[in-house]
Order: sequence, then C-alpha cells, then structure tokens
Amino acid sequence: MLEFTPSYPCNASELVHFRKRVGENGMELILSESIRVNQEDDGPDHHCTAFIDSTVQEKNVTYPTDAKLHKKIVRKVLSVVKSLGLPLRQSYTFVLKKIYRDQRFRNHPKNRGKALKADKRLRTIAGRLVRELRRNLKENHGYDSLLDLFERVLSQKRNSPGKIYSLHEPEVQCISKGKEHKKYEFGNKVSIVRSITGVILGAKSFRNEYDGHTIEESLRQVERITGKKIRKLAGDRGYRGKKEVGGTGILIPDVPNRKDSYYTRKKKHKLFCKRAGIEPTIGHLKSDFRLGRNFYKGVFGDVVNLLLAAAAYNFKRAMRVLWLLVEKICGTLFSCNIPQMSTF
Repeated sequence: MLEFTPSYPCNASELVHFRKRVGENGMELILSESIRVNQEDDGPDHHCTAFIDSTVQEKNVTYPTDAKLHKKIVRKVLSVVKSLGLPLRQSYTFVLKKIYRDQRFRNHPKNRGKALKADKRLRTIAGRLVRELRRNLKENHGYDSLLDLFERVLSQKRNSPGKIYSLHEPEVQCISKGKEHKKYEFGNKVSIVRSITGVILGAKSFRNEYDGHTIEESLRQVERITGKKIRKLAGDRGYRGKKEVGGTGILIPDVPNRKDSYYTRKKKHKLFCKRAGIEPTIGHLKSDFRLGRNFYKGVFGDVVNLLLAAAAYNFKRAMRVLWLLVEKICGTLFSCNIPQMSTF
C-alpha cells in the first residue's frame, strides 16, 4: 500500500494519437465488426431494405455572436503580445472593462443602443490590435493563419457566405432543420443508414449538403463496409429529387398512385411506418452514445465521433441480446429448482 500511487491509465494525448493512427478506415472496420456480431438474428434479406435519415452532430462550441468572437480575438492578440514581449501602443485594459459592462443586459430597451455602440467599439479595437500585431511581427513568423482567421471574422457581415462561427473550430457549419425549440444548430450534418432489423449499417459525415446529395456517398460507404448492396432505401421528404441512385430505389412518402392496388398502398404505408423507427435510433445515438456533443477537434474528429457512436450502438444491441439469453437461462434454472453450481 505504501508503493501504491493512483493515477490515470494513460494521458489524454495518447488517445488522440491512437485515434489518428487508426484513421477513418480503422473506424469503419470497427463499425463493420459491430455489424457482423449482430447478424446472427437477421434473415437472409438483411440488406435488401434500409432506412436513411440525417441529423446534426453539434460541435462543442458556444452559441456564436459577433461580440463573443471579437472579445476572443482581443484576448488572443493580447496573449500573443505578452508571450512574445512585443510593444503595444495601447492595451485598452480600462476601455474594454467599460465596453464589457455596456454589452450586458442588451435585451432591456433602455440598454439596446448602448450595447450596439459597445459592439461597434469592440470591433474597432479588435481590428486595431490585429493590424498592430501584424506590423510588429513583420516576417518569418507562424501566426499568419491565425491573423488571417482574425481578419476574416472581423470582415464578415450578416449575410456573408462561409461565415466563421468559432475560432478554435472554423469548420463549424450553421444548420437549420426547422425545429421549433432549436432554430439553428452548429456542427456538421451526418447521414445514418439503418437496416430493417435495427442495425446501423452506415454513418457518414458531411458538412451542410442537401439531404438528397448525401445518398450516393452513404450507399457507397454501406457497400464498402458490409460488402452488400441495398435494393430499396426509404427516407423522408427531404430526400426528394432522385428515384434511383446506383441501382438502389429511393422511396419517399408521397400521394398514392391511382394505379397502385390496395395491397401495394398498404405495403408502402407499413414501410414508411417502419422508417419512422430511425428517429428514436438517432435520439439514442445523441443521448446515450455521445453524438449529441462532439468534443473531438476538426473534420477528422467529426468522422471519428460519428463512427464510434454508431459502432457503440451496434455493440450495445448485441450485448442486450446476450443479456436476454442469460436472463432466460437463469429463469429456467430457478423455475426448475436446479442447483446452479451443478449446472455450470
């Protein structure tokens, strides 16, 4: 006990290096293994029909506003100046304190004008500091990309294309899915392909493409992971536009065709009712398997977090089936009053 020293099993950076060594191909291999262990209960037509849906994988960023970004730019510039010992004509220490006070409680009608003036003043100060830092650094320094990022943030307007919403995650996209409780989500769009039995067959990461344009890449990933081709793919009305992609029929809810028989209409209705089952699957991925908040950095982190969440969902499904089998065996033993030690 005197020599026992509690500590973490490994450094956090070791896990980062491990994920980078495994790469996207290794993560897809883990997902394919999670699919393989779930195929024992599935029939021969496991990959004939599948369902597809898209959702937003939110990044670990605060709700972006211009005032927040400009405030972070000022802090980062001042930290660079302090670390390098560069001269600075004015640090704006006391001016910034007053600006930060004026920016608070902007929702009150009497404080609205004061807050807008403070925002404009803060943007001017941030631009001055960035320009002065660039002049003092001169040439041969490693801050070009950082200063270019600051200048892009300071120059962007309300309707500017390709806006930056986070300084440490510039690739974050602003996505609107039409939700009443959450008008905008900041992260990236992901596409989930689920089999008719409940196994996740594919999980592909995108930026902010139209849903119909993600079908081809998602089907290609499923074929690469499982080695089989899906014949029918059912989605919601967000996937309208294409009836067939690479030999796979795309089915979306629509007005019934007059030529369809009662049996055909009923069959399509049941299929689209089953398609709605992918919604709780996405909900479980977000609430139970860390898809709701992505803490990994960059575009590669988006891919890794999504594939690991999908693989964990499949493995949990296989473990649940195994646990039900154990419960059934134990129930049989207790009902028959058989001693457990002699049985095992």
